[in-house]
Amino acid sequence: MITGNGYLYLRNGRRAEVSYEFAGNNDDRLAGHLLFDTTIFDDTLFCHRLILGCEDGEAVAVSIMNRGDRHLAVTGRVLARIQSA
Repeated sequence: MITGNGYLYLRNGRRAEVSYEFAGNNDDRLAGHLLFDTTIFDDTLFCHRLILGCEDGEAVAVSIMNRGDRHLAVTGRVLARIQSA
């Protein structure tokens, strides 16, 4: 789960397709970047804890530490493995 693709589930019910790069993990804690065009979203959507659904089926609760036009720097905690239907 260090790199890959997934979806960032936003507070308004939308989701954003993202690529993620985590620098590593310490137990269930992660730090890294979500790569996508952030300019098409209202900044207020990034002010709350968000959920990242990863391609390997894991869910990560993330908090935004820094924002750029093409990335979000995040810290987070692995929540659980998402059950596939």
